[in-house]
Amino acid sequence: MIKAIAVDMDGTFLNSQSTFDRPLFEKVYAQLQAKDVEFVVASGNPIYQLVEKRFPKEADGMAFVAENGVELIDRGQEIYCGQFTKEQVETLVAFFRSIPGGHLIISGRHHAFAFADEDPLFVKRVQPHYIHMQQINSLTDIDDSVVKFMMDVPPKETRFWMDEVIKRFGSIVHPVSSGYGNMDLIIPGMDKATGLKRLLAARGWQPSQLMAFGDGQNDATMLKLAGESYAMAQSAPEAIAAAKFRCGSNDENGVLNKIIERFDLNV
Repeated sequence: MIKAIAVDMDGTFLNSQSTFDRPLFEKVYAQLQAKDVEFVVASGNPIYQLVEKRFPKEADGMAFVAENGVELIDRGQEIYCGQFTKEQVETLVAFFRSIPGGHLIISGRHHAFAFADEDPLFVKRVQPHYIHMQQINSLTDIDDSVVKFMMDVPPKETRFWMDEVIKRFGSIVHPVSSGYGNMDLIIPGMDKATGLKRLLAARGWQPSQLMAFGDGQNDATMLKLAGESYAMAQSAPEAIAAAKFRCGSNDENGVLNKIIERFDLNV
């Protein structure tokens, strides 16, 4: 029996306009609650983004695996939050800033940071995903725990730079791609499956009782973990290989429609 549904956001639950059908979601969410099935958000987005912009009304009763697994927030309580050391941040930022054509966001627990000399068009494009954005002149301006980096590189070079990061810094940072020409750089050993395993253990549930939806390479570990998993219509090869089933498009309410069908909901 499924006890929890873990859902990626960008490219999965959210449509191409980065929105979702809230009236339909509210009907589905209410019926899932009545069936004692938990809706879990598993995203590369920071927790403040998910709570404030996506699920402000539901957040206190939901679990969030945020920043691709670096943060686990359960019903408003922080269960864990990984962070890089000051020395690691300095080393990694120096390298990331040296990549030709690269752009960098430093993601903290409470804010995201872009250097003042960063391309303003890039900052404008990613700001909807980091609503607590601040500009900095140097790392000394950061008064927050650094939990993740987000790099934007030329799409054809994504795989090259992921491999280069692993070769140079694999012991302190791990790159994952959402499939949109960028990569998140997270703490090794922390991914979406990490947070979900911790949540399942706390609830006394088994992976076989987890349903998951995703579309990117960064979703592969949770799709492998879940007893019932779906790759979206437009998905990265890694997601398709990891998932047990396929799902409709994110632009056609693929996740919600599959949940409605699977649980025979009346909407």
